[in-house]
Amino acid sequence: MRRSMVVLLALTLSAPALAKDARIGPTTVKLTTPAGQCELDETKPGDANLIRAVEALLAGGNKLLGMFANCTQLTDWRAGKRAALDDFAQYQTPVSALEAPPPPVPEEILKEICAGMRAEGEKRVVGMAPDIKTRIEQVLKDVKLNQVRFLGVVAEEPNACYAVQAQRFKAANGKDVTQVALYATTFVRGKLVYYYLFSPYQSNFTVTALLAKHKANVAALLAAN
Repeated sequence: MRRSMVVLLALTLSAPALAKDARIGPTTVKLTTPAGQCELDETKPGDANLIRAVEALLAGGNKLLGMFANCTQLTDWRAGKRAALDDFAQYQTPVSALEAPPPPVPEEILKEICAGMRAEGEKRVVGMAPDIKTRIEQVLKDVKLNQVRFLGVVAEEPNACYAVQAQRFKAANGKDVTQVALYATTFVRGKLVYYYLFSPYQSNFTVTALLAKHKANVAALLAAN
């Protein structure tokens, strides 16, 4: 391979994640593509149906800004080779805040939001182990089918608060699945954004791995804006 081609390949592999524009009220924000994922395409019937289903579940509380999924899974799902997407991401924003002006100091509001979520999480898991890995194992032993459990805050930074919830459900193939949703609450150009990363629960290291991955995703999002 010629040197010029090697350099071009290296630049391509190290390029920042692609971004799409999304409107939050009067503000345009850039939504970066999560590592290893591809955007769902509303021109494809299956993708459009899934997007509409998610929007219906949000029921006007939040607005779906964008949805992405593991590229290989998405290709196979579109081809009918798999029944569901296991690893995917969503950007959401509260409908009630679409037209709200940017807060003077977003970091202060974020700190308050995180404190509220932390208190809520501790209230729901009272009496459980303080270690998040052990706590998750305890909660997931008791989570019932079609039940969503909030597990609390797992990390806090000046520009993002990370929390976890888990749910059990029957997949389209009849398989009993426990899914973890790790989400970051952050401000992007003065607008409140919830950035979700979903993945099947495999072990007590699932959340640790997701958190490391999502911190990189959030860093890319904020750098693009």
